[in-house]
Amino acid sequence: MSTFLVVSISISVVLGLSSFIASNNFIVAGVVLAVSLLYFLIFANKKFRKHQIKIKRFHQCYHFINSFITSLSVRSSISTAYETSIQNVSLDIEKEIENIDSLKDIDKLEQLGRYFKFSVYSLFLDLLHLYEEQGGNILEMSYHLLNETRLIEEYISESELLVKKKLTEFAILWILTIGIMVFLRFVISEFFITMTKQIFYPIGIGLISLFCLLSIHLSVSRMTSMEIKGWDDAEKI
Repeated sequence: MSTFLVVSISISVVLGLSSFIASNNFIVAGVVLAVSLLYFLIFANKKFRKHQIKIKRFHQCYHFINSFITSLSVRSSISTAYETSIQNVSLDIEKEIENIDSLKDIDKLEQLGRYFKFSVYSLFLDLLHLYEEQGGNILEMSYHLLNETRLIEEYISESELLVKKKLTEFAILWILTIGIMVFLRFVISEFFITMTKQIFYPIGIGLISLFCLLSIHLSVSRMTSMEIKGWDDAEKI
């Protein structure tokens, strides 16, 4: 079972259980639990999957480009640089490489553009074509490209750290909110019994729980909206 699935089910159960404790209403708790599960398993799961694939592929693209240019600067051979760069790659790239194994080296690199769908990889290919035609010092020619990929890599790393920080703050805030709701249910038990008989109270508790889910949705949307030039989030992966 994936970490995302465990977290999704856990959050949904917490929201459903806290809704029941605070409202003493199975219908409200059931609706909150069902809506939460549907949201996480259908919408959030798709968003997270695409986001993780995008980030993973850029990390792979970053290391591939750096390894290729470094090897090319030492050996001055595109074929050798390619062989060096595909060593110790992940399984998903290995599958791509196996499908293009019969092609020429430069054509293999062109085909990998379907996997590394980033503007920096397109610039990398343009640079290699120029190097093939005119030669020169590949390190000097690729200075701006390497700098661009490094900046994007740093941006992604910093963004991921910021997201983790914000998620921690968000989780603490809502844990305290839910905790207060549950605490008041036991502290003012007599008043609670009276309130549960009012139709608007359980509905209000349900709305608060759904508002928490809406806050999670906004956080998820913001967290997965990181843009990397050349990548189209609408494309099927």
